[in-house]
Amino acid sequence: MKLSDSVTKIKGVGSKKQQILESMGIVDVYDLLEHYPFRYQNRIERVPFMDVQEDKDVLIGGSLVNKRLRSIGGGRTMLECSLRDESGVFHAIFFNMPFLDKNLRLGAEYTLFGKMKWRNGAKTVVNPEMALTGSARDVRGIVPLYRRSAGITSNELTKLIRSVCDELDESCEWIGRELIERNKLVEESYAYKNIHFPENAAAYNRSRFRLIYDKLLSFQYSIIRNRMLRDNAYGDSAIDMVDMHSFYEKLPFVLTEGQQIAIKDIEQDLTSPISMNRLVQGDVGCGKTVVAEAAIFRVTRAGWQSAFMAPTEILARQHFNKLSEELGHYGIRVVLLVSGLKAAERRDLIEKIAHGDVDVVIGTHALIQDDVEFKRLGLVITDEQHRFGVNQRKILAGKAEAVNVLVMSATPIPRTLAATVFGDMDFSVIKSKPSNRKEIITRYVTDKSRERAYTEVYKEIKRGYRAYVVAPAIDENDDSDIASVTSLYEELQGRFNDVNLGLIHGRLDRLEKERIMNEFAIGEIELLVSTVVIEVGIDVPEATVIVIENSERFGLAQLHQLRGRVGRSDKQSYCYLICYSDSENAVNRMNAMVTMSDGFEISEEDYRLRGAGDLMGTMQHGYSGNSFYDLFGYERILKLATNDAEEIATASDREDKSTVDISQLKFRSAKAVFQDNSNII
Repeated sequence: MKLSDSVTKIKGVGSKKQQILESMGIVDVYDLLEHYPFRYQNRIERVPFMDVQEDKDVLIGGSLVNKRLRSIGGGRTMLECSLRDESGVFHAIFFNMPFLDKNLRLGAEYTLFGKMKWRNGAKTVVNPEMALTGSARDVRGIVPLYRRSAGITSNELTKLIRSVCDELDESCEWIGRELIERNKLVEESYAYKNIHFPENAAAYNRSRFRLIYDKLLSFQYSIIRNRMLRDNAYGDSAIDMVDMHSFYEKLPFVLTEGQQIAIKDIEQDLTSPISMNRLVQGDVGCGKTVVAEAAIFRVTRAGWQSAFMAPTEILARQHFNKLSEELGHYGIRVVLLVSGLKAAERRDLIEKIAHGDVDVVIGTHALIQDDVEFKRLGLVITDEQHRFGVNQRKILAGKAEAVNVLVMSATPIPRTLAATVFGDMDFSVIKSKPSNRKEIITRYVTDKSRERAYTEVYKEIKRGYRAYVVAPAIDENDDSDIASVTSLYEELQGRFNDVNLGLIHGRLDRLEKERIMNEFAIGEIELLVSTVVIEVGIDVPEATVIVIENSERFGLAQLHQLRGRVGRSDKQSYCYLICYSDSENAVNRMNAMVTMSDGFEISEEDYRLRGAGDLMGTMQHGYSGNSFYDLFGYERILKLATNDAEEIATASDREDKSTVDISQLKFRSAKAVFQDNSNII
């Protein structure tokens, strides 16, 4: 079986299961192997129940000494079992599983897996997995868990992946012995088997190293080849020089040094016969939008069209409102193309774009639909690049030949990672913020000081300013320690009965979200309770305070993004980080947020604190093979892969199998896409 084979070649995958897998992005055998566990369970050895810690997943076992099935009302049942191991008697309770009563035999030995809790003064496991010791269902070892999808369970995925791993052998190896020995790599077949079904921690670690190397090598090869092709490709991409004085004269502020340098970089790119491919990285609130606006003005004045793609509809509308007002003074025609437009309105808009009756189109993914065609597209801008797939950006840029591409990102990425992930792009970095901005005062708040934080929020609102309160979840769930926006909204309604509150989250429809954000922007809503839907780019200058509940649940980069929703004017702003964990890691991260305000410095600290993670932590949370942060702490492998990719890309003998199988390298390069999961701790 080849890794490029369709999943239908796998035993047990028919047309129905193929459709389910494809909906998960799993098209071929390679995709299935790259679907890594999100967590592992340690079922290597049974533990005496007396040694078990409360609320920890554990493998225990013993002989069944007693069982009792009883009704607990409402048609519900409870099966109570007592088991004995070498350290004493423990209990297991099963709710609404009456069928187990007939299957369980007194005196038989059983193995259980679950969380031990104190219940009525005794150690008890509730609804554990239970199997006859030594039976096929008594699974031992390090067990992978996969994210389930509609129509397929984690167990089904485990069976499919195990069947593929059982067939893997040395024939699937695509890297030559020279590179394998030079870099001390394990075989690819070994790596896949031990990333999914680790023999032990050391085997897992070596396998993870190999798979990260493979992905980086493929990704870097693609980047280096793209840069080589771009540097040697001359086309009709140069934009004529235009007079920018009228644009600068009407700006209500003086550009910062960083903004001026970025605009100058773009000017040079646009006049070059080589298409621009530039990333403008700037900290939160540094003023990247005016840089994009200057580029649009210049391109439009030279007779070309611009497309501006934002990651959310809220942000797209914000850009549209700002740019249509400011560029409209010059007769520049700006339109908004988003999903949800009436059919007739959308047809009319698409026709105008195709005929050149529109200069600037701002939108979301609606911009990349097949029927959206431009008459003379000269500039493509994407805001918050890491939120779009590479293919989406290519589709938009592919709507014209030799189009200039400008990417705006407010997510500072450590230099080593930026050079890796965006290595085929030129960089401009804006570090300085407008001179009238005051540094946000950030306070680390424990649950004991929570009341005081909300008292300060109330005072700020009564001064005429606005506030955000952010929670990580929409509804209450099984984890009662996590704040939800719905419960917070109800709590704050009772606490602040003379304050106008609003509630926004991702489940609301477009019109409702738009209405709420507009009411917050104009002051009809004074306090907005929200999930992270407000994380990117929302600009309300009158908002001066933000409270982030369960701050320990967010990464530093995301906390910094959320904090950046305030401090967008000359008013003093505040950020309260309410943290319910006293772990060393949580305390270190909160202190980092209190002492640091520079996003690039914070990203480096995130890099340091996350590191490669301790091995067992990684084993617990799994390996996501397409995350920036999976690469943290791997400078050595990053350097190895980059150097090897450079050597391969520039080699004269393209089919040198002693180095790599080029066809396999290209296959993997097309798959190697890194996206940011930094909000996952």
